[in-house]
Amino acid sequence: MKTEATRLAWLLALVCLFPLVTGASSFFVQDNAGIINSDTWKMVDQKNAKYQKSDQHPIVIVETLQNAKKTQPAGLSKASRTLYIVINVQKDGTKKAYIYSSSDLHSQFTAQVRANILSHTASKITADDPIAFNEGVQELFKISVTLIDQSLGFKKDSLDLSSEEVNRVIKPADLRIPIMLALLVLIAAVIIFLRFTIRRQGRKTK
Repeated sequence: MKTEATRLAWLLALVCLFPLVTGASSFFVQDNAGIINSDTWKMVDQKNAKYQKSDQHPIVIVETLQNAKKTQPAGLSKASRTLYIVINVQKDGTKKAYIYSSSDLHSQFTAQVRANILSHTASKITADDPIAFNEGVQELFKISVTLIDQSLGFKKDSLDLSSEEVNRVIKPADLRIPIMLALLVLIAAVIIFLRFTIRRQGRKTK
């Protein structure tokens, strides 16, 4: 009996350790598409392990899906201090990223902020090169945890971006004003040129 119990205990231990050793699955990285590399995996797990030692216990989950019709995680409305980075891989191999947050993080991750983050990382996320793709996921993760750390008052660590870096992402320079000024200058130049041309032609006819 003791031998059987010992074997059963070892079997249960191996089942529990298998995901950690092989990287097959975990709570914080749910790689259904099989495209997350070990460096990204390690970064996500280590940051979340640090989060779980805090009083607030925030969670950032990276999830990949294969041609999913619905990308929003189930039960998110009941979660707290939880952020999902979801990458959906279409049938043709194209990838699109999404950011979903629990309601208590909405003020930090507004629709505009999420759009700016996704736009900033889109070129790498959509890349066919696995290394470039994972760099994009890591960058997306770093931006996200920086905003969470700021909102919860956590001390900066090696993954946090500087305030200047994160602001360049979430508050990109508004190009509308310089474009409008350039158009006004162009219109003014055209008007001056036309007036000069008309006056010159008027002098020739006299």
